[in-house]
Amino acid sequence: MILRTWRSPQPRPVGWLWVGGFVLLLTWGINLVSMVGAVIWGGSAWVLLILLPALGSRQIQSFIDRQQYQKAYQWAIYLRVLHPFDGWWEQPDIIRALVLGQRGQISQGKQILRQYKNHQSFLARQAIAQYYAMQFDWEGLLGWLRARELKTLEPLLLVYYCRALGETGQLASLLDLLSAPSTQAKLTQGGDRHYWHQVLLFAAAFCGEVKTLEQLLAENLKHYPPQIRSFWGAIAQYAAGNGTQGQAILQMIQQETDPSFRNAVTIRLQHPPRLAQKLIPRAAYPQLVRLSRLVQQENQERLYQSLVGGGPSPITNLLVVVNCLVFFGAIAWGFPSNPEAVLQGGGFIPDQVLQGQWWRFFTANFIHVGIAHLLMNMVTLSLLGPFAEKHLGRSRYLLVYLGSGLGATVTLFGLVLLAQNFDYATFSGVLLFFTREIRHSYQVWVGASGSIMGIMGAIAVILWQGWQRHHIEAAGRQFRLISLIIVIQFIVDLSSPNVSFYSHFLGLCWGIFLTRWLFSSRRI
Repeated sequence: MILRTWRSPQPRPVGWLWVGGFVLLLTWGINLVSMVGAVIWGGSAWVLLILLPALGSRQIQSFIDRQQYQKAYQWAIYLRVLHPFDGWWEQPDIIRALVLGQRGQISQGKQILRQYKNHQSFLARQAIAQYYAMQFDWEGLLGWLRARELKTLEPLLLVYYCRALGETGQLASLLDLLSAPSTQAKLTQGGDRHYWHQVLLFAAAFCGEVKTLEQLLAENLKHYPPQIRSFWGAIAQYAAGNGTQGQAILQMIQQETDPSFRNAVTIRLQHPPRLAQKLIPRAAYPQLVRLSRLVQQENQERLYQSLVGGGPSPITNLLVVVNCLVFFGAIAWGFPSNPEAVLQGGGFIPDQVLQGQWWRFFTANFIHVGIAHLLMNMVTLSLLGPFAEKHLGRSRYLLVYLGSGLGATVTLFGLVLLAQNFDYATFSGVLLFFTREIRHSYQVWVGASGSIMGIMGAIAVILWQGWQRHHIEAAGRQFRLISLIIVIQFIVDLSSPNVSFYSHFLGLCWGIFLTRWLFSSRRI
């Protein structure tokens, strides 16, 4: 947090530097006396002075984005007590101006905002921009924003600028700005693409690109409430020349929506968008094609935005249930009195496999040593599994999961047999280190981690394909992340004698192999 604050542009929120420094010093000082005290007091200070204000600030911004100003005002009242720096103490007063404006008390709100015209708080600048938008004074907003240097505008103010261009009919300028790489870079900094999606929304709506707008609202902006989606759909219909249809949509929204949004609909009916065809020069037509491609690209980017989650994942849920049933079933059947019994009965033991107990290749992947082992594997599977299941499909995902675990144990069996023929007295220290796990054929291997590492290998292949073949930036970012996670996992494996490096490594290799085979044989 301290480094991020220090690297932030001027004016820096130095209050966070003071708070972060205080928490560090407090924790360090108490640690000199008591480690437990340092955890309790340092952790409490971190939660109270850093975590809660940070989460609260996000919530306030969310309320403002949804024009729920009264809720934002109430949160700001309490939050400023925890962080009375960086202009946060004045935040409730600034938000109160938005509350007054929403109630129609424009002059009172303006009077409040005049006091904060040069305030360092970003919220003050956002409130001023919002006030222009409330009054439908888009020319005034453009003038206010152009008085500032365009490249210095914060991302949200750049979003307001783009909307003002659309509202005033300067569509060629909007499309030019949209085509500039620096615009997308600024609006997607930090990995959050919501601002960029908003600008694409403005461009598609004011340019009358109805189908492009529908694609955007159906995918990246599907979280918008129905009335918001209908509102922008109506604008697109107006701009496309379907004024009657656009008017009918707005009139329907006006009857169904809440009073605060009803006012915006009424103003829109009084000031409908102009026909885009008359505002866009012929030279800008290629940029309309580019706009459609950008939206399609964003729909692809969305598939790779997060490795965690991915919608309904019945196979992942089934695998978690089966692993838990095996573990707790063993407890119910009395194995706690002899914990080694379940390991000896179903774990992968090369000596037992040589005696014909081949089922151990499979059963070992569903047995866990203890509750911590089970929880660690199941949490990882629950987090990463849905992404792979979504991209591979259910049957192929199950094939990779089971095939990676089975392939890892079978390959490990071959390595153990091969390792029995070596004279380890002649081995160097490095070779001794890397063969310590496979020297003894009576050793027991258990756990779902080989299968889970196979899923991580599958995810790496999916991301690599998206990055290299389809040139999706989000896939490249996530590929670097999953690669880092894998490297860290192997470092932990090699430094922990009770963790199987070979099971993880071989599971990863089998996951990569199976997924590449599915890709190359066009089964994906």
